[in-house]
Amino acid sequence: MLVATTAFEALASEVATTLGLPDMRIVAVAHPLGGADETTVIDRADSAVEQTLRLLTGSA
Repeated sequence: MLVATTAFEALASEVATTLGLPDMRIVAVAHPLGGADETTVIDRADSAVEQTLRLLTGSA
């Protein structure tokens, strides 16, 4: 499982494929995280919970 921001999702997928991991599960959160206040980061993490559960278990 890899967590990336939306700006780097395609790059993360490309690198994973290049490294022989074409099925890498990637959770994308809104960009940017750098410079975001704590509340924004927590909100973005909360919004990724369902996607994370779905990728880890096949359902949410």
